[in-house]
Amino acid sequence: MTYQITDMGNGTHQIQVSFFDEGVELEGETTVKGTPEDAERYVSVFERDLRTNYAHICSRNQSQKKRGS
Repeated sequence: MTYQITDMGNGTHQIQVSFFDEGVELEGETTVKGTPEDAERYVSVFERDLRTNYAHICSRNQSQKKRGS
């Protein structure tokens, strides 16, 4: 997973997450109000939520990797 945090001003930070590096066609984006450190801490929560909400995509990719190995 890769991510980028962008300062949007007003104490708002945008988090963009991509799972393309894992072979999963899934991206997500959210905003966090607070400091850059708050946004950094939220990345792991957002990642977990995306993996949970899109488990059918993530687990399908894991199955394909196991079969291809």
